[in-house]
Amino acid sequence: MGTGKTAVGKRVASRLGRRFVDTDVLIEERAGRSIPRIFAEGGEPAFRRLEAEVIAQVAAGDDRVIATGGGVVLSSANMACLRRNGVIIALRADAESILARVGRGEYRPLLGDAPEENIRRLLRERDPLYQEADLVVETSALSVEDAVERVVSFVTVREQGAPAAPHHSPAAGSAAPAAPQPVRADLGARGYDICIGRGILAQAGEFLDRRGVRGRLALLTHPRIDTLYGRALAERLRGAGYEVVTVTVAPSESSKSLRVAGRVYNALVDARFDRGATLLALGGGVAGDLGGFVAATFLRGIAWVAAPTTLLAQVDASIGGKTGVNFRAKNLVGAVHQPVLVLSDIDALRTLSRREFRSGMAEVIKTGVIGDPDLFDVVERRGGMSLRRDPDALCWVVRRCAAYKAGVIAGDEREAGPRMVLNYGHTIGHAIEAAAGYRGLTHGEAVAVGMTLEARLAVRLGLCDVALLDRQTEVLRTLGLPVRLSALCAGNPPGPERVREAMAHDKKTSAGRLRFVLPRALGSTVIKDDVPPGLAEEIIAHA
Repeated sequence: MGTGKTAVGKRVASRLGRRFVDTDVLIEERAGRSIPRIFAEGGEPAFRRLEAEVIAQVAAGDDRVIATGGGVVLSSANMACLRRNGVIIALRADAESILARVGRGEYRPLLGDAPEENIRRLLRERDPLYQEADLVVETSALSVEDAVERVVSFVTVREQGAPAAPHHSPAAGSAAPAAPQPVRADLGARGYDICIGRGILAQAGEFLDRRGVRGRLALLTHPRIDTLYGRALAERLRGAGYEVVTVTVAPSESSKSLRVAGRVYNALVDARFDRGATLLALGGGVAGDLGGFVAATFLRGIAWVAAPTTLLAQVDASIGGKTGVNFRAKNLVGAVHQPVLVLSDIDALRTLSRREFRSGMAEVIKTGVIGDPDLFDVVERRGGMSLRRDPDALCWVVRRCAAYKAGVIAGDEREAGPRMVLNYGHTIGHAIEAAAGYRGLTHGEAVAVGMTLEARLAVRLGLCDVALLDRQTEVLRTLGLPVRLSALCAGNPPGPERVREAMAHDKKTSAGRLRFVLPRALGSTVIKDDVPPGLAEEIIAHA
């Protein structure tokens, strides 16, 4: 309730030329009385019975946009009806936003005399079910038009059946489309290409075959990504002779666990995968980290391919072979296991939410500060072009970031020294994520605050001029990223004490001393393990 289903649903229906249906309205028409009266006279069971009847009726039709009550997810039968002939989209909002929209809940029977407490309870109970939707749109800080645009983009791409412009087989005698010039991660026998461009996923079979990847393939992805890209990709690969088994996991940090890894192992064993099989991780950092970790450890290591669909994964997480799951701290259990290929399709960035896209820009800024001043200058002057998702600009940005990171890992694959530079903003950023329980913030948001605080630390230590801190802060703000701890988690961030405690468990600790990557100038950093604990605590306390 209060997430915008009716307002967004009506406009989506108008944009798509379809009929809008509100199940609550139909329930009232069928019962001949209002929903509050249904609850008052027959209780919630009476309402749920009517709801199930209406869902079965409307789900059987075509060309409709159906807005349901928030509790429809409680019935697996309801959801099965809706999925049979359609796509599921969940609009979410935080408790504060919902309360502001629905008021004291006079017409919301489930809110009772304690609206805020009941809203929070309902969110806790139902959120895991909402996360199973094909698309989840967070509307707390989103305008109706932005939410509509997100939904329409998702549905349009899904119904086209492909993640990018249609890929046509070349006519007899014509030349096949030229493959984009790849960025090479030069690691000798373990080296691989990072293919960046538009329509990459449509040509995945060609890229895999060229790399010698054939036969059995596990496609590890998320339900929404599977709907948007995975099913079409699997169909193409089957058509190209691959035997594809799809495994889906939730897109949250909770999936990066030994428990979920075990579920993936079971799926691979049940499919009788052997050492000649390949795992393709399609999605963002969660899919890549988990998929790479499973590939590194299943049968003591099988080949894997990264197909990142978020900006953050394309510019950073998919490159370098660092895989892992969370165990008391972020990525505490893992392995360095290089992919055999990275497929970065720029067209996949079209369906990211603004928040997800901005999160990726934090890693772009990080790359500019630590090693590519030209990249920083371009984003500083023309960041708006990236936010508008100009494909040419994005190809250039992703390529610059990929080339820089590939160069770093070629010189230090296992983070013995120079590769540590990639952790700028992450010592504090990872601690913020852990202290928040990985809820209410994105990785990029935590890294943006981490970079700000670590640059402030560098200024206090006399390592860099305050002008660098000011430039970095302004670029982050221009891109809509937070620069203060208080701006995270909808204004309810973890306390400084919890952040400091989480830092103590950071895997970058050496001999009990935290290591920080601190900037000296654009393109120049220093690794410090002798930062006075009191100074770091002071910086965090005043964040």
